[in-house]
Amino acid sequence: MKSIITDNTQSPLIAALYGHVQASIHLIQVILKLEWTIFSRLVAVLIFLTFAYIFYIMITLRHGRHPLMIWEKLGKPVVKIFRPWTFARLLNNSDPYAASIDMRVSTFSRGFCTAIMRDHHSTHNTQKGIHPTALATFAETTGGLALMSNLKKKDRAILNSIKMEYKKKARGLLTASSDYTLPNDLEEGRHEIQTEVVIKDRMLDTVAIAYLVWCVETKEA
Repeated sequence: MKSIITDNTQSPLIAALYGHVQASIHLIQVILKLEWTIFSRLVAVLIFLTFAYIFYIMITLRHGRHPLMIWEKLGKPVVKIFRPWTFARLLNNSDPYAASIDMRVSTFSRGFCTAIMRDHHSTHNTQKGIHPTALATFAETTGGLALMSNLKKKDRAILNSIKMEYKKKARGLLTASSDYTLPNDLEEGRHEIQTEVVIKDRMLDTVAIAYLVWCVETKEA
C-alpha cells in the first residue's frame, strides 16, 4: 500500500482512511492474539481439571466393590471420553489377572455388559489365534461385571465353574456380551446362578460361548 499512496499525492482524506485501516488491522490482530491466549489458557485449565478428576477417581475408587457405580461416576462430560481407559485401569487394579488381556468395557448398565478385546501377540497360541484361556478370562470378566451390577452392597458372588464352547478360531477384535438380571423376589441366602457370555468377531460370527455358574449370597441391605 505504500507504493500506491505517496506522500506527495495523497489527500488528507485518503491519508486519514489509510491510517484508519491500519489501526483497524492492528486492533484485529491484538484482539485475535488476546482471544487465542484466553482460549489456550482455558483449554489448558480444562485438560488439567479433567486429568485431576480422573486421578482423583482412580485414587478414591481403586478399592470400590461396585463396578456399575464406578462406571457411572466416570460418565461426566469430558471425563466420559476417557471412561473405557480409566475403568480398565481400575478393573486391572481390582482383578490383576484381567490385565493379561487388552480389554475395554464399551457398554455397561444394570444386568448388561459389552466389552471388546484387542488381538495381541501376547495372547496368541501356537496356531496364531487368540488362546482359549484368554477367551475364558475375557468371558469371565464380562460375565462377572454383568452379574455384579445386579448385586447390592452386602451381596457377594464367586465363580463356581466355567464351561467354554469354542465355535471358531479367534482372531482380530472380539466383542463379548452378557445379559442377566437377578429376580426381584430372590430370597436372602445362597443361590446358584448361571449366566452366559457370547463372544463374536468382526464378522459377527460367534467365536465362543461361555456358561458361568456363580454362587451368589444375598443379604438384606
